[in-house]
Amino acid sequence: MGCSVLLVFKERPSFEGELSISLNEECDSQGHEKYFVVCQKKPPLNAKEFAIFAASLNRMDGQALEVITESINWQREVPPSEAKKLAAAMEHQAVSVAPEGVLGLDGTTYELLIERGFNRIQYTWWGEPPAAWRPLRKLSNTLLGVADAASRIEHLQSNTRKRLIQQLQEQLEEEQAKLNSQTSELTKTNNKRCLELAESLSKAGLTCPNCGVLSSDIRFVDKSTAGRSYFICQACGRSFRPEDL
Repeated sequence: MGCSVLLVFKERPSFEGELSISLNEECDSQGHEKYFVVCQKKPPLNAKEFAIFAASLNRMDGQALEVITESINWQREVPPSEAKKLAAAMEHQAVSVAPEGVLGLDGTTYELLIERGFNRIQYTWWGEPPAAWRPLRKLSNTLLGVADAASRIEHLQSNTRKRLIQQLQEQLEEEQAKLNSQTSELTKTNNKRCLELAESLSKAGLTCPNCGVLSSDIRFVDKSTAGRSYFICQACGRSFRPEDL
């Protein structure tokens, strides 16, 4: 009885954990073949969790941390006819050896590893595969469908993990609301002081904290309805706010 890996597909979104799908072939002592996909999703499980992880994980320890950061694993049996089609999908495809050059930020990186005994070939692409690698997209989409990742990830999460994630989300929202309130108060204080300084500017001028020039030739930028107001010194071209004086 032996087991061999035929295909390994990996999906790495910028703001989620890696999803890995392995198509395996298993033969019993009678020579009967059985096929299945072995799947793993590493946390964070989605972009929403990514924000929670970035803001809150450093506060956690012990069992709660283990529950939240544990990978989700599952496997599904694949009908032999479907598995053989997947395994042979690239055998008659003309795929260019040299890829097109692509650069970008964020997005998703994909990796497809094909093995046959001691021989293997690996493709890696970002976003959409190059035109010459179009068959890779069809194959990877089929593997994603077989893995049924979205529903399995949701089903296999423990209630404890869901509860902990919800608690962290509520804490993050509460902290963000406090920060927004504090920012709003600071903005109001800043803009009120700017208006007072604007009155002084028209009468006696202001001394720029950057270049030290006393002048009335300083532009007041009133952002009272959209943000924090400020001043721009026409002598040096630099901006300043009340706290800089």
